Amino acid sequence: MNVTKKIAGASLVLLAMTACSHHEGWSVKGTLEGASDGTKLAVEACNAGHWYVLDSVDVSKDGRFEYKSAEPAAIADIMRVILPGKGSVYFPVEGTDAVTINANASTFGTGHRLGGTDMAHAVGAVDSIVASTSDVAELQKKLAGFIVSDTTGIVAYYTVGKSVGNTLIFNPKENFGNRIYGAAAQVYAHYKPEDPHGDALKAAFFEGRRALGKIPEGESGQVIEVPESGLIEISRYDNRGELHSLSEVAGKGNVVLLSFTAYDQQFSPAYNSILNDLYTLYHDKGLEIYQIAFDNDEVAWKEAALNLPWVTVWNSGHDGAAVLNSYNVGALPMTFIIDRQGNLTSRVVDPTDLPKQVGRMF
Repeated sequence: MNVTKKIAGASLVLLAMTACSHHEGWSVKGTLEGASDGTKLAVEACNAGHWYVLDSVDVSKDGRFEYKSAEPAAIADIMRVILPGKGSVYFPVEGTDAVTINANASTFGTGHRLGGTDMAHAVGAVDSIVASTSDVAELQKKLAGFIVSDTTGIVAYYTVGKSVGNTLIFNPKENFGNRIYGAAAQVYAHYKPEDPHGDALKAAFFEGRRALGKIPEGESGQVIEVPESGLIEISRYDNRGELHSLSEVAGKGNVVLLSFTAYDQQFSPAYNSILNDLYTLYHDKGLEIYQIAFDNDEVAWKEAALNLPWVTVWNSGHDGAAVLNSYNVGALPMTFIIDRQGNLTSRVVDPTDLPKQVGRMF
């Protein structure tokens, strides 16, 4: 995995490698088809940008291999298995994760399958897309979705570091890549603020902004709170096939909550309950909600949206992640408050802060 120096420098693997009988560590095992007799694999971790060998493991005659660490992984991080002369397979671990790898010696590093955990499946899907998609613009479109929907941090971290050859797919010193780095940094800011990977992403993001000449006087070293261009247009269809634009909703002199969500996620019922309470309390005083959902299943989304009293539209797979990137949304749910003049005034990351923030508008 090729990453920028800023990111690699903060990839700190907080693993205790001393033996301790009362701790169960993480593990990786799998099968390697087409391996010759005596094949060995190297299991490696990364510390401050330097890969080092944890151990070497033998591949049995039937292609099986296994490695068990002495201690749990203190933070989610990326490890790799190397088949000398053939390539590397990268995989994520956290705590006592048990990851599986199925690979072939002839296509090692490109044709493998990861399993065992949701994080491993996600990283494997990223690798599969990179291996099967040659067009960089198409790659960016496909991979951006993994970043903005991630709640683990490490999947976003891994994805922004992917390259085609020696060229980064997302370059933090280019406009689009910089937005993606900002979105990935926000995943950590929201879910894992103490994780050093987030600091590395944030540093790369701001280094890129400086290179682009977009650091205004007085801006602090924080992820940008609102989009650069203010209110950016969104136009999507609701569950009845009616087209709704954000500018139309926000142009009527009301306070508008711009809600980014996904109904198929665990947080959705509680989040929508908060929105419903606010809508009930303030709708007669001029509160509107424009909610854009990023569910994978259109049918399930339509059913969930059927009884909601506010404007709810769907962002399809064809629409991609452009809207998320434009608003620098790195984690769902995310809510923006638009004032009566149509100005985007604030971003609310924690839904429980919404009653206080919205109350100030009335």
